[in-house]
Amino acid sequence: MDILKRLRAAVGDDYVSDSKDVCLSYAYSNSITHKYEHIPDLVVQPKTTEEVSMVIKIANEFKVPVTPKGLSSGAGTAGPMTGGILLDLLYMDKVLSVDPINMKATVEAGCSFFKFSQEVFKHGLMTPTTEYTCGPNVAAALISPAVAFGKTRYGRNCEMVEGLEVVLPDGEICHLGSLAYEKSPFGPYYRFMNGPDLIGMYIMSNGAFGIITKMAFTLQKRPAEWKGSSYYWKEKDILKVTEFMLEATAMEVYDIHLNDKWKYDMMTRGKDGVKKPGAYGLLDFYPEGYFFVQATLNAFDKEEIRVKSDQFDRLVAKYGGYKMGDEMGAEFFAKWPTVHHCTHFFKMILSSVYEIGGHNYQYIFDSIDYPTSKYPEVYTKMKGLFEKWGFWGYPNPSTIDAFPMRSQTICSQTWTYINTCDEKMMDNVFRFRDEFREWFGVQGGTHQMHLPPIAPDYAWTNQRSHYQMLQAIKKALDPNNILSPTTFAKEI
Repeated sequence: MDILKRLRAAVGDDYVSDSKDVCLSYAYSNSITHKYEHIPDLVVQPKTTEEVSMVIKIANEFKVPVTPKGLSSGAGTAGPMTGGILLDLLYMDKVLSVDPINMKATVEAGCSFFKFSQEVFKHGLMTPTTEYTCGPNVAAALISPAVAFGKTRYGRNCEMVEGLEVVLPDGEICHLGSLAYEKSPFGPYYRFMNGPDLIGMYIMSNGAFGIITKMAFTLQKRPAEWKGSSYYWKEKDILKVTEFMLEATAMEVYDIHLNDKWKYDMMTRGKDGVKKPGAYGLLDFYPEGYFFVQATLNAFDKEEIRVKSDQFDRLVAKYGGYKMGDEMGAEFFAKWPTVHHCTHFFKMILSSVYEIGGHNYQYIFDSIDYPTSKYPEVYTKMKGLFEKWGFWGYPNPSTIDAFPMRSQTICSQTWTYINTCDEKMMDNVFRFRDEFREWFGVQGGTHQMHLPPIAPDYAWTNQRSHYQMLQAIKKALDPNNILSPTTFAKEI
């Protein structure tokens, strides 16, 4: 019996496909790095943990690689690097339990954050660190996590995970953290067991150590009061805005989001940066503004939100910032739990950049992490390289987007608007990226979301012994190298 028949016997005829058209559709990606798009040989859609286990055991028999897939987004690639089986967890999307007393929940790995959030809201609870949109699912955000809103106070979404159900590379089912005692009278209530914290091993693992099928989360009470406020600093005050971020992230602040002026100025411009008639943007009201901060606060009553807001306003003033008004914060942050930005707002940005330079793609460079105190050096270096390669100001605007976190670490992404049909522009995009990577790696910077072979070399050469330990664990757990086989295969 060949592998196709075995898989169909395990999960059902309708949930396995080797159709070229079906497999090709799973290789789709929004990314312009087309060389990383690969087509699976088979697509399998298990419906239970037991079915996942059977698929993995069959894959071991036939020595066929398996790559898990969650919900697609615009952040990376789609198909597996080495063909084989693409394990689509689409049907494993149930919220299994919500415990409003102990503020815990268990959920299947394929469940979207949006669906999960809507369910826990019914109990007066919330998941504070969902991804940007309703798409990304809970397991994908653990094995390739990005920084999301709420991390100023709560940390990254992976820090909310307390238990895992994992199908190991040999097909055995294992329960870690709080899910190790899920069926006890106490139920899942605490991540840390006697011995090492094995849940941490699966963060950014890319599915190389096992297929996550179920997760346990800790939740928070959903505060009744939410408030957004916006502030700005002048360009010369980059050191002051950095000092502000260092102190603000030590406070009980839900979220802080920092952008430079290019995010807002481009909305009002036409070709060659000439202002469109009748168009008004933030810089028309705050012409000295260069660094803009949107802050989100939450509280359980009106007095608490008033005190927090006053405290935050005083901190901004202490470091030379200017308040733009609470209404600006409400405009730029949609109400929880919907997508963080206003659709109309982003529609204006994208239409503006097309009018300016005929750009057809918003390219986001590496998502990077570094000490918040080093923000001035990183920003200055990045700005200088953008100017060198022609991506600063009109007609090719770029903006630097940053999220300071509670650990005095900042995550930043950079948007550049490009025309993918312009070969010279495309060459310059990657020249900029590679030159910045070379500098940033020497500084000791870290990289999030992507893993080898997509990640830049510094992401692993800067932590050589850590990476080598991951390789040793991978070899011990997965001697046939079945699961996501390229993840820790890079020689350094």
